[in-house]
Amino acid sequence: MGDTANPFEAVRAMMLENLEKVQSATQSYIDTVEKAMRGFPGANEDQITTFKAYLERKVAANRDFVEKLLRAKDFQEAIRIEVEYFQSQLKAAAEDATQIGAKMAESFKRSTG
Repeated sequence: MGDTANPFEAVRAMMLENLEKVQSATQSYIDTVEKAMRGFPGANEDQITTFKAYLERKVAANRDFVEKLLRAKDFQEAIRIEVEYFQSQLKAAAEDATQIGAKMAESFKRSTG
C-alpha cells in the first residue's frame, strides 16, 4: 500500500486506490443518468449523447487533476498543477459556451426559418 515508514506515502497510495474505485462508481452513475434520460418521452438522442460526452470529459479532467495532485513531489509542483488545471477549466468553459451559443443560434434559425 505504500511505504509504512512515510505516512504521507501510505495516505497517497490509499487515495490513489480510492480514486480507482470512485472512477468505476462515477461511470456507473453516468450510465444510469443516460438510461434515465433515454426513457423520457421525446428524448433527443443527439442531446443525450452530447451531454454524456460532456460529463465524461469533466470526470476525466477532474480525475487527471486529482491523480496529478496526489503524485506532486512538493508544494510548488502542487500549486503549478492547480494553476494549470484552473486554466484548462477556464478554456473548456469558454469552448463550452461557444458550442452552446452556436447550438442555440442554430436552433433559433430552424424555428424561425
